[in-house]
Amino acid sequence: MSVSVGEVSGMIAAAVFALQFLLPLAFPAILVAFLSEENSLVTWSVLGRSLHSSFWPSILSTDTAAAAGVPRRVNTIGWLQILALVLVSVASIVTPLGLYDSIEPAKTQTNTSFSYVLDESAFGYGTPHRADAPFTRNCGPSVACPGSTLNQTCQKTGSLEKCTSEYDRKIPETLMDLFRDGAASFNTSVSSIFDIQWRTYKNATDPFGTARWYLQSAYRQLSLLILDGGVKPVEGLLVDMETGGIGFRNHTAPQPLLAYGSTWTEDVLFIQPETQCVSLNLTVDFTLPADDSSEPEGLRLTDRGGFSALPRTSPNFDTSPNGQHNLNLKERAFKAAWLNNFLTLVYFNATDPDWTNISRIGVGEGAAFPITAFSKSARFQVGQDIVRSNIEFGDYLNLTSYASRNQSQGSGNPFGITKRNFSMITNVCTGSSVSSLANINSSIIGCCLLYGAANRTDGGSRLVADPRSPWSIPIYSCATTIKATIWTVTFQYNGTGLEALKINATKPKTYKDRTSLPLWAVEDLQSSTLGNVQPLWGILGTSQFTNIPTSPYNISTLSQESLYLPGFLDQYSGLVNGGQPVPSTGQNLPGVDFYFQSLASALSINRPGGTGYQGYADYSGKTSGALYAKWQNLSTSADTAAKILDLVWTDVAANAVVGTKGWGLNAAASRQPNNIRIRASDGNDAQQNSVPITIYERHIRYQMLFAIPAFVTLAATVAVFLGVSVLAVMGRTGPGRIRKFLEATSAGRIIGAFLWINKSTGKGTREWIEAVGTRGVRITNEGISAEGENLMNETEEAD
Repeated sequence: MSVSVGEVSGMIAAAVFALQFLLPLAFPAILVAFLSEENSLVTWSVLGRSLHSSFWPSILSTDTAAAAGVPRRVNTIGWLQILALVLVSVASIVTPLGLYDSIEPAKTQTNTSFSYVLDESAFGYGTPHRADAPFTRNCGPSVACPGSTLNQTCQKTGSLEKCTSEYDRKIPETLMDLFRDGAASFNTSVSSIFDIQWRTYKNATDPFGTARWYLQSAYRQLSLLILDGGVKPVEGLLVDMETGGIGFRNHTAPQPLLAYGSTWTEDVLFIQPETQCVSLNLTVDFTLPADDSSEPEGLRLTDRGGFSALPRTSPNFDTSPNGQHNLNLKERAFKAAWLNNFLTLVYFNATDPDWTNISRIGVGEGAAFPITAFSKSARFQVGQDIVRSNIEFGDYLNLTSYASRNQSQGSGNPFGITKRNFSMITNVCTGSSVSSLANINSSIIGCCLLYGAANRTDGGSRLVADPRSPWSIPIYSCATTIKATIWTVTFQYNGTGLEALKINATKPKTYKDRTSLPLWAVEDLQSSTLGNVQPLWGILGTSQFTNIPTSPYNISTLSQESLYLPGFLDQYSGLVNGGQPVPSTGQNLPGVDFYFQSLASALSINRPGGTGYQGYADYSGKTSGALYAKWQNLSTSADTAAKILDLVWTDVAANAVVGTKGWGLNAAASRQPNNIRIRASDGNDAQQNSVPITIYERHIRYQMLFAIPAFVTLAATVAVFLGVSVLAVMGRTGPGRIRKFLEATSAGRIIGAFLWINKSTGKGTREWIEAVGTRGVRITNEGISAEGENLMNETEEAD
């Protein structure tokens, strides 16, 4: 149990009060132990003061504590004295209870130097030191990238001419400086596309590049963050496992250590997925077998309104460049869902193939259609323990590209629906494609079917797979895009290592006016398509920036809060380029590649060993009951199911890349401190590394509620002294009058006045002591005697 300073002070005050009560009782008790019945007159006076000023008269109810026969004003003053004593005692105990320690931020900020903070988690251990490899790019066959060169050597043999090309793949410094300086001018802590590196990498051969080698991604899963939740700092990144997204920051913190820590804010570049899903209103239903050795039984596609309630009017399937404003993700997901359900109806001969004139839908709600899965030959595999996503729509039909093979499955399919028919859904939903121009309008959108986590339909626990239990899997159509934005992050640091770095708050950066908005830039590669090259992107500064180069680079700009990143993703991307958005030989440009790869992984979730599984972590939940339970919670609606894709994208991206820019650093994590370098700049490095922070300090504070007894005591004290002052001015009280009544109530004076009246009256203390005060007097129960005479008997005889 912890106690505050105020509570300790209160306990001390209570102990002092107890001593103030007990000691005045103890000393008179000790005093009377050494007294005799015969003492001098002055001794009897001093003894009276000691005894009657203690609590003994009240305890023993002696004469000086009597109330009967005493004037009311005397009694009243006596009770007021007791009340004042109680009030002061209570105030002395209660008042200190209001004291407490408070750790508070300082009112002004302090410029403090920052240094690298080591991450001792899996991300820190698994991230190698930063390589010195240059950033390189591939702009397609026989095309030199902007600002670089292509050397062609041709040899003619007869009528044949054989040409070899050699590319200078290194990105020009002028182009890199444009984006680096632009991000720095917007805010020193904001990263550029060239502050993003592969987390794990390897050297690869480039037979057509002048350098003959380049740095290539060597993706390895370091850790699974999805179950952590919140915003978490890891080596080179801030990972948002609440809403999805990664922020680029090479982590540094104030040095030296501060006693109570500190806080500060930074603007950080975040890349975030944005997903919208709609329900197909179809489910995949099945029953588990009696034993684990058999396949699930009764696999069927059940209508929950997706077929029977399909709108008879088809959406508009015209496509145009995605642009940078309203991408209408939910509308795209709905179009994909509608077309998916329509083609499925055509496959089952429940409607005619003309979507512009739907005259019949031969399905009632609840109708079920048998489908094939689980078998080794089936590409579509589901279960009660996995979540799946697939870029191929209609994959539950196990279609091929040939109508004859699909018709042989026994489902009828009189109209010869094939895999190619469903492939058009991707084009309708994504907007951009392999042939889209590589410019600012070709924003990346990926679309997929998401098979949510299965739920038992018999009321049993969804975490228990009982034999013969019935299960149902919801299906969603989803559209995802990727955007770059600036977030303001509030950090707190109190301790050592990355574990001591806490994220107190993250929020989109607010701008006071349009002139302070970031000026986003994307390369316009003119006639080049996304199938050959990915354009560079980044911030050039605020919207007021005007020094935009026109040659040899073509740059498109846009002033707004965020930028949808360029690219495309369809069902053929992974087949053509091995998981890369463009032919990647010779390209080391993580900032344009990683978000595509992460999106491709998020839209292709499968169990380990299944078709489409690419060696990443098991995001299906097959090998993690906790992850699958999370997916079950998120699979209950289209809005929450979208979060599954966002979180998987975030986890893959966090394992793929690091940010290398931090306060004073340009290299990400390294187990070798010598590889951490200060960013080169034209200014003073030490000054750039000095960051304004708010230091926390210890203060003593007070809760005024506990001061009430003290205020009452103060008020009573003021009233008393005011009364004394008034009475003194009126001549009703004062030292002389008090002395008179003190001498009149002194036991020695009273006795002396009776025994030696001529010598005792009208004298001061010193004269009285010299005259009679030292004479002995004996006081017993029988009477008073002075120097051998009995005062009481003598008095009676005189009467």
